[in-house]
Amino acid sequence: MSNLTKAPAVAPGLDIQEQRAIALMLDRMESHERSNNLRSLYYLGKRSLRAAGKLGMAMPPSLGRLETILGWPAKAVTTLEHRLNPTGFVVRGESDSDPVLEQIAWDNQLTELQSMAHTAALIHGTAFITVSAGDESMGEPPAIIAARSAREATALYSPRTRRITAGLTVNTDERGNVAQVVLWRPDQIVEVTKTGTTWSVRRLPHWLGAVPMERLAFRPHLEQDFGMPRITDEVMGLNDAAVRTMIRMEGTAEFFSFPQRYALGVEKDDFEDTFKTYLNRFLAFGRDEDTGKAPELGQFTPSSPQPHIDQLRAIAGQFSGATSIPLNYLGIVHDNPSSADAIHAAEADLIAVAGRATGGFGPPWARIIGYGHQIYNRDYQRDPRMEGLMTRWRDPATPTASAAAQSVMSLVSTGVLPPNSPVTYRLLGYDEATVAQLVADARSYAGRQALAALTPPTPDPEVDALTAEHTT
Repeated sequence: MSNLTKAPAVAPGLDIQEQRAIALMLDRMESHERSNNLRSLYYLGKRSLRAAGKLGMAMPPSLGRLETILGWPAKAVTTLEHRLNPTGFVVRGESDSDPVLEQIAWDNQLTELQSMAHTAALIHGTAFITVSAGDESMGEPPAIIAARSAREATALYSPRTRRITAGLTVNTDERGNVAQVVLWRPDQIVEVTKTGTTWSVRRLPHWLGAVPMERLAFRPHLEQDFGMPRITDEVMGLNDAAVRTMIRMEGTAEFFSFPQRYALGVEKDDFEDTFKTYLNRFLAFGRDEDTGKAPELGQFTPSSPQPHIDQLRAIAGQFSGATSIPLNYLGIVHDNPSSADAIHAAEADLIAVAGRATGGFGPPWARIIGYGHQIYNRDYQRDPRMEGLMTRWRDPATPTASAAAQSVMSLVSTGVLPPNSPVTYRLLGYDEATVAQLVADARSYAGRQALAALTPPTPDPEVDALTAEHTT
């Protein structure tokens, strides 16, 4: 996002409330633009400390262009995002999945979209999802779900109702200039598009009765409704410190890869050209003509990179504490491999963070897919079944296959879980395609068994003759 302008707010055709809402939200985006862009650079690994003037160390001219990249901020985001896996939606009181919801998810490639939206929410603290009617005459699906980062969307939020009262998304041209803003309202979607030097307004009424936009906020609190970024100031500071340590280590390796030598009791003329020494060559010196003493040769003790390694390990420990990421995820290898219990203990805090994130992300996804259901069916009244809609998530923990199987089998044997339920298959760790196939196979097998029970056995003459003879 760049070159934000208030010009769309005064476009002809907007009423005073719409003008104020657009201007307010554009101001909000502009005030957060620098910090959001900075966090994106850290996530992409394109933050140059030298260009930013934050290198904070003296380097020899020969190493003036030395740079290094450390992907810890991206690791802080992706490690958590990999544990946020929605597996569908559940209608309260129904065991089977709703076919319309499955079709909407299929039309919008929802699994990939959810992953991208979660990543954006973790980078900037919040992301936004919208739903609107598609143009089926142009080959679009009936309901279109889209996701936007905080760099291209914002909203007005009511702490009292905990709902968005108005939303704004911004579309840019190939030069990064604002080409269109879209105002999302409870009764209509207002598109303000730039054509040349003028702005035009197009209104698209809808009957949803709510703003078709939701926020995905990570770790919101009472003083920050739009959440906290995963890439915090602490994370960025620790990453900078680690980068400086690695550059120092590179400089040490460059200067002290080979021991520095010295010679006492020699003159400059004893060298053919300069004082430079080269590998695989000998230095030959004669005795001093006046004293007859031979020159003294020696070498300095080479510098060890161990202090830098220890410092990097200490910074990694701080980073681990700040992000709940186990230390070995940052490339810090221990001498002794961790046991299963130690791994579980190290991941416990990360699992708790993931569980809290799914609790916050679930309701917005359920409401958006519910709006999509209403748009898909062209219903002016919201389906009451969608009021109890819930998002289903995969367990963020990483149990072993044998441990999961043992736990599920014990629940099946005690009657807590039915043996052929989709829930049972999901707890075993199967993906949705395999779950659907297993459920279909179980139903087919049950149907064949029921049919066999109702069908009389086919008479066998030989068996009947033996039975009659035995009876006689």
